[in-house]
Amino acid sequence: MNLTIISIVGIYFAVSLGVGLWVARREKKSTEDYFLAGRKVPWYAVAMSMTGSNIGTEHFIGFVGAAYIFGLAPAVWEWGNFISYSVLIWIFLPFYFRKKLYTISQFLEQRYSPVTRGIFAAAQLFMMVLGVLVPALYLGARILYEMVLHRQIESVNWLFMGCVLAIAGVTAAYCIYGGLLSVVWTDVLQVAILITGGMIVLVIGAYHAGGIKPIVTANLAADPARLNLIQNATHKLAPWPGVIGYWLSTSLCYVGTNQFYLQRCLGAKNEWHAKMGVVGCAFIKLLIPVLVVFPGLVAFARFGPGLDSDGIYLRMIDEMLPAFGQGILLAALIAAMMSTVSSVLNSASTIWTVDVHKRLLRRKASEQEMVRIGQWATFITIILGVVLAPVPLMYALKGQGGIFVYIQSLGAHFAPPISVIFLAAFLWRKAHGRAATFTLIFGIAFGFALELFLRTVQAERTTLIELEQIRWMEPFMTRAGISWVVSVLALVLSSYLIPPDQNETYDRDCIWNKRWARLPDGLRHFNKGARNLMFWWIVMLSVSIAIFVYFR
Repeated sequence: MNLTIISIVGIYFAVSLGVGLWVARREKKSTEDYFLAGRKVPWYAVAMSMTGSNIGTEHFIGFVGAAYIFGLAPAVWEWGNFISYSVLIWIFLPFYFRKKLYTISQFLEQRYSPVTRGIFAAAQLFMMVLGVLVPALYLGARILYEMVLHRQIESVNWLFMGCVLAIAGVTAAYCIYGGLLSVVWTDVLQVAILITGGMIVLVIGAYHAGGIKPIVTANLAADPARLNLIQNATHKLAPWPGVIGYWLSTSLCYVGTNQFYLQRCLGAKNEWHAKMGVVGCAFIKLLIPVLVVFPGLVAFARFGPGLDSDGIYLRMIDEMLPAFGQGILLAALIAAMMSTVSSVLNSASTIWTVDVHKRLLRRKASEQEMVRIGQWATFITIILGVVLAPVPLMYALKGQGGIFVYIQSLGAHFAPPISVIFLAAFLWRKAHGRAATFTLIFGIAFGFALELFLRTVQAERTTLIELEQIRWMEPFMTRAGISWVVSVLALVLSSYLIPPDQNETYDRDCIWNKRWARLPDGLRHFNKGARNLMFWWIVMLSVSIAIFVYFR
């Protein structure tokens, strides 16, 4: 057990907890203060907090492992978001912000129906816990366990659970006390640490591998396609049909409709700060593949193929860094995990308080009661995460992409119908509540049924069809694209065939028009000179497209 590593991690825990409690020490505890940081978050904090909510331990462990197996292809998940960021900035976000929403689910009730809102809220809670919180706690505890004890974990034990409890306890403490304000400013600290730590591993790893040229040569020698972003139609991770499906479904769903990603936008000082925060986040995300994908290429050149993908990043750290450096990197990895976990806790508590408690249980709940319910919801959510944290370990989620593929494939079941009903909400007047509800349920069920069908064929439990005939459907990104098309058809047909509820009305402002893209008159002065939103958006878009052209 290395005391240097333990000391550095202990200092990091103390600083994070101190920052989280200090920034919220004088904050009033109204619902707006607790859930939306009093709507006073500046654009740079929005940008870094959005990045922190998204970049978790699963990126450093999962992305590096996936890059070790597949090459540059996983970078699609970060470099490929320029379309969804553009949709968010110019179509979705103006409505979310001007209507002063607390949850994205509220939008679906304003546009569709209370039933649609309820189903979407339940789906979000399910995904937050099983698709984000549990993997983050599992990976954070595994990293802490293996780096401190210098041995690989093989089964659940009390030391592993102690690591889970330590991480969960510190994160929950400042989330419960300070709400979104604590989450945002600890995210700023944590993103700075994780970027610094990620650069350290990349630079030292490249040095141990002999420099850039040997890294490129080793990857090209194994397979020239390892340095391509978009792969052939049968590639297991990033086939070109799947990349298109990703742009239409997973990316748009995650960026444009995800509560734990967008909550800091809803808490921005004004609409300019919210939109510029999204642009800032998009620029930071251009850097992320350098930190979480390129090390996978380095590891492939340094160690060769055939190693456990989820353990490759920890091996790089263990073999290439002294104890002090390992402590810094461990703090960076835990920072990545804590920023994700804190975002999930705050957003899950907001959804429960606003979409369930206030709407269904206590319509006349006071401000103080809602804050108290939010705090209890945070506590219960983290307890649930701790209890379920060992599940990925018990099921040994290794192999073809490891934990990365698990997380992304789970999200791919929900993303297609969600992205479809949100796009239709803004762009197609004929879509109505009953049709949206049907599409949401049918689309999610279709995604799971499609995977079950493929597994049945792969297990040779049917003679109706040969595996080779449907192998192109195996990548989960391709299946997401298929589900997206099916969801579009489901919404169109149900909008015409299912009669709308005669008592249903929707906010006419939901249908997008040009005025939603422009800033309100009182904010036009923000758009002058170097602060011009359109200029920075065009730069972001141009750089993103250039990257795709170069690495195609």
